[in-house]
Amino acid sequence: MPELAPPILAERVLRLSHVAPFDAMSADQLALVAAAGREQAFPSRTVLVHAGERAQAHYIPLAGRLRLVSDGREFTPAQAHSGLGALSVLGRGALPADLVADPGTVLLVLDQDAMLAVLEEHGQLSRTLLRLLAAQLQSVRRVQSVQPASPPAPASSRLDLVSRMLLLREALGLEGGGMAVVARLARVVHARRIASGAALWDPEQVADVVIIVEGTVRLLRNGTEQRVVAPGEALGLVESVAGVPMEEQAVAVEETTLVVLSHPELTEAIEDDDPLCFDLIHSFAAQIWTVVVDSVARGEREPHPLPGQHDVRS
Repeated sequence: MPELAPPILAERVLRLSHVAPFDAMSADQLALVAAAGREQAFPSRTVLVHAGERAQAHYIPLAGRLRLVSDGREFTPAQAHSGLGALSVLGRGALPADLVADPGTVLLVLDQDAMLAVLEEHGQLSRTLLRLLAAQLQSVRRVQSVQPASPPAPASSRLDLVSRMLLLREALGLEGGGMAVVARLARVVHARRIASGAALWDPEQVADVVIIVEGTVRLLRNGTEQRVVAPGEALGLVESVAGVPMEEQAVAVEETTLVVLSHPELTEAIEDDDPLCFDLIHSFAAQIWTVVVDSVARGEREPHPLPGQHDVRS
């Protein structure tokens, strides 16, 4: 790949610094992503991705504008102003409408293969992206009041190694693989018995991953009950990856059994295991993308922007 002229690279880095999920990366990391892109002009109106298809690239307007169009209706989600496609690529999700480039639009195109290759070649870049996605997912849940889907209750309350592995695989959202890292983590998790009325965690500490095995937990925010958590659900994964404390308080409704994966153990596993990092990237991106798709399906012309996104229309 030919080396980019410094002014071109600088312009791309500037654009990417305003585009989720790449915002908040260092200049050196943005330069790696920017160098993998290509510029393409569209003299006439062009459908880049048809509704129901996955994006094959992330598209960032350098000039002109992107639109989402469905059944003759135009939507203008904030995501389209600064770029769109990365969450579809990373989360493997289809677009809810046609993605269209206006006549005269010039795009910086990060093709899927090029984007994934950069992430695979630069481990710290992929881990930075994972933390940014975790922070964005946390903000999306807060703004949109979106709750994670509740998994099925564990088939058994046993806490032998195999049972702990199955709990962790479900909690981390691993796609059938990753059993080596799951086995490693299953050996370092610890079980806890919590008395009725006791708090599950210290609100000042970075979150651990907490899986409810038996019992019931009440989540509260500012003293107001948010919901009740049943066995099988994992709490704190997104916060632990983001490196922040839990925003909710959690109190055991009855005597409750937990399996706890500490923040340091999870962080070390992500640093050591590329497949785990990529599984979490896919999972978090898919969850954020679901919120974007739902907002378009509800006909919202301006759904809440994702954190760090800015309007960079030319």
